[in-house]
Amino acid sequence: MNGTNMEEIPFQKVKTRRRRSHCPSGVPLTTIACEDEFDCKELESLFQNYNLKLEQTSTLKALAVLIFMSATLAVVELLSGPSLTISKGSHPVHCIIFLSLFIVTNVKYLQVTQLQQIVNLTLLFSFTFSFLCCPFSLGAMGLEPPTSPEQGVWQLILVTFVTYELLPVRTLLAVVFGVMVSICHLIVTATSVTVKTQKLWRTLVANTVLFTSVNLSGLFVRILTERAQRKAFLQARNCIEERLRMEDENEKQERLLMSLLPRNVAMEMKEDFLKPPERIFHKIYIQRHDNVR
Repeated sequence: MNGTNMEEIPFQKVKTRRRRSHCPSGVPLTTIACEDEFDCKELESLFQNYNLKLEQTSTLKALAVLIFMSATLAVVELLSGPSLTISKGSHPVHCIIFLSLFIVTNVKYLQVTQLQQIVNLTLLFSFTFSFLCCPFSLGAMGLEPPTSPEQGVWQLILVTFVTYELLPVRTLLAVVFGVMVSICHLIVTATSVTVKTQKLWRTLVANTVLFTSVNLSGLFVRILTERAQRKAFLQARNCIEERLRMEDENEKQERLLMSLLPRNVAMEMKEDFLKPPERIFHKIYIQRHDNVR
């Protein structure tokens, strides 16, 4: 057999250690990866493709929650009375938008870039939905009754938690979303709600504690989930790599055996290797050939 074919062709080693990237100033948030990611771009791209179906399912779940919440709030607002409020116009519109994104996401062949665009749109309209749930007061114009400082708190908490747990966005972007939504609600509450100052400050402190708790818990669960997914991907990749390596080694051994021995003897030895170990080395591969010159 030619010596060139017998040369060892090693597998390409891919670095699988993770790194924590830095966050330079002046760079858009969508291009920053302030979270654990693989040092090799090829491996990171492979992980994104491997995780595409899971992220698509997660996005559909998030949109389903947002559709159900906005539709329920729209029905409740419409049945509450004839008074004109901001939520009466915003909830039906957001329900239609989320439903449209759900239909677009629920396609069979979806690319990574397309899913990222859908997720970014979902995050944008989740922010507008949360912002319009804040206790805006139009009572001075006679359009809306006085609001309470507790208005919109549970909606913001639910949307923030869905963003952390279900939307496949960068961790930094999820943190920025949660912080901005919380700050917006606190500012609107402090400027729009007309109640006694002492009661208002107590409510603001309670809301701050709630928003801080949901952001910290969401961030903690998200980091653990992200690392578990990457660890499972590495284990699956290593298993496939080892299987391919064993198949390659077996093929090389078979070619070597065929080059050293006659084909009938080599095939007989190959079949014997599949038998129990105690019977392998007790057979002598000697054959008698007549009329040999």
